[in-house]
Amino acid sequence: MRYENTLTVPDTVEVSEIMRTLRGQWRTVIAFVVVGVLGAAAVVLFAPRKFEGQASVLARTAGVGGGSVGGRISGLGELLGGIGALGGGGSIETELQVLRSRAIAGTVVDSLQLQVRVREPEGTAPYSVFASSALPGAFKRRTYTFERTPSGSYAGNSGGGQVELTPGQPARLDVGTVTLHPGLTAPRLVIAVMDREDAITRFTGKAQITKAGGEIARVVYRGDDSLSAAAAANAIIGVYLERRRTTDRGANARRVEYVSAQLDSTAATLSRRERELRQYQEESGVLDAKVQGEIDLESAAMLRRTLTDIQVDEGAIKQLLAQADDGRITSRDLAAYPAFLRGSSVSPLVGQLSGMETQRLALLERRTERDPEVLALDAGMRAVEANIIGIARSYASAVTRQRVEMQARYDSIQQALLALPAAAERGGRLQRDVMRLSQIFTALEAQLVEARLGEIGEGGEVRPVDLATPQRDPAFPKPFLTMGIGTVGGLVAGLVAALILGWFGRWLRDPREIERVLGVTAQRVDGDAPLLMAGSPSVRTVLVVPLDSRARSSDVAQRLARTARQRALPATVLDLSGRVNGNGQHSVASDGADVGAMIERLESENGLVVVQLPGLVADATLAAMRETRPVLLVAPPGPVDRVQLSGAVETLRRLQVPCAGVVMSDGTTTAPRALT
Repeated sequence: MRYENTLTVPDTVEVSEIMRTLRGQWRTVIAFVVVGVLGAAAVVLFAPRKFEGQASVLARTAGVGGGSVGGRISGLGELLGGIGALGGGGSIETELQVLRSRAIAGTVVDSLQLQVRVREPEGTAPYSVFASSALPGAFKRRTYTFERTPSGSYAGNSGGGQVELTPGQPARLDVGTVTLHPGLTAPRLVIAVMDREDAITRFTGKAQITKAGGEIARVVYRGDDSLSAAAAANAIIGVYLERRRTTDRGANARRVEYVSAQLDSTAATLSRRERELRQYQEESGVLDAKVQGEIDLESAAMLRRTLTDIQVDEGAIKQLLAQADDGRITSRDLAAYPAFLRGSSVSPLVGQLSGMETQRLALLERRTERDPEVLALDAGMRAVEANIIGIARSYASAVTRQRVEMQARYDSIQQALLALPAAAERGGRLQRDVMRLSQIFTALEAQLVEARLGEIGEGGEVRPVDLATPQRDPAFPKPFLTMGIGTVGGLVAGLVAALILGWFGRWLRDPREIERVLGVTAQRVDGDAPLLMAGSPSVRTVLVVPLDSRARSSDVAQRLARTARQRALPATVLDLSGRVNGNGQHSVASDGADVGAMIERLESENGLVVVQLPGLVADATLAAMRETRPVLLVAPPGPVDRVQLSGAVETLRRLQVPCAGVVMSDGTTTAPRALT
């Protein structure tokens, strides 16, 4: 019957296996822990100190703010050219990218002189040493050392030549110009200078812009000194706020600005049109052409009627006066003119004349026409008649003057009526402009109010929440934290290294490792501990093969035989390891035929034959191998070479020879275990 190794390798790794591996690699774990502690101590003692500045800013994004305000006012979109289409918006992620941009980083680098690193005095901010610096172009990073001279200046080398830095005065280096702060008293200056792009890259690597929660952005900058760290974090927020005030405003903020500009322009145009309308009205005397035309037409009609009456009256009175001058009518007939009968001064004269005529007639009855009294009455009558004619002539002159004035007024109204179309055209245009601009001005005022309300509601304005302050203690290294990280890191690295070495290393130190790796039974034996063989009853021969010359295969063979005898099984040991041929290989005969015959003879005489062989590649071993004769590999004391053992097991498998197991011997006494 064919012998088979029945050991099954589990697919999973048990915790006990891990613990056993770690226990076997404890030196590795301790070594890594020590290295971690020493590394942490070196970091605490010698690593450059890093200080941290933390600030936060409310990066509320601008939205449309309630929709298009211009759309709420009828017709305003056409007047303003579609202002209601303005819009905007964003997200906190956009604001974070703006805060991380190289544009902001470059502005901060320039303002804080971060192209220069002050290495000595250590922990000194560059902007506290240098008042200004101009380092244009691209160049490699370089270091300068300056010593303070008795005169208060600093002398050193720059580009192979001597250079002297005087506080408060610009000095030329080989890469640019720097100016020290007046009153600088440091005994020695050691500075490192880099170009602007390298400084920006270094700055962005040290700045961390993250979302703190909601619309709050946290700015953390880790610098070489406490002052620069706090100033850099605050400067990032300051530059960001300035950019938001100019270019990154919300839609309503831009709408407010646009509407305000339109409102100012409209107000100026409206004032100019109103002034032109007033000047025109003052010059033309026409407030409203329509109303003025109606008034002038009515006035012209009335004047025409009055002028006609006056002309008739003038003609009549002049005709009467002409007749009176010709003697065709008397003054009494002239006094009968209707205008003189309506309460004028002629009526008393007519009455006086009538009375005098009555007296004359009465005197003529008693006296002659040449009587003095009669003559006196005639003279009085002629005087009254002359007064009547004079009054009539005065009346005629007044009527003529009235007719001339009325004619002038009528002509003036006629001219005004003829000028009304042009006045209506220009005045109407000015009035329409004033009315249109007034409507636009009112609509713009309404939109400006709504846009400002929308600007308040949208929260487009950002503001700082917390500003960074200089810290006394460095953010790195923190002694306790660093030592803890070093210890834990060394421990974790040691555990990982121990597991890797235990599972994939060159040496196998434990029987269970051999069983897990190779899938064959392994046992560690020492002293007088029995060695059991379990397997098929048809197994009559066991081949004991050492892995190398250091393996004690004879002890294993003797122990197998002794254990078999103790179990009442006749056993013998065939030692073939002592015979060596000419080329150094162990063999019984040159063709190996004696080995097979000898083993078969012993099998017929004993229940178990233990064959002690010289090595796996010896001629005697190859001659003794059969599919029914399992091979027991004997490892030397100490760790087992993984490559050597796996090569031996793989050789047996290729030869289709069963492997009974591996025996390890390192001086440790263990309980007996059966090898299958």
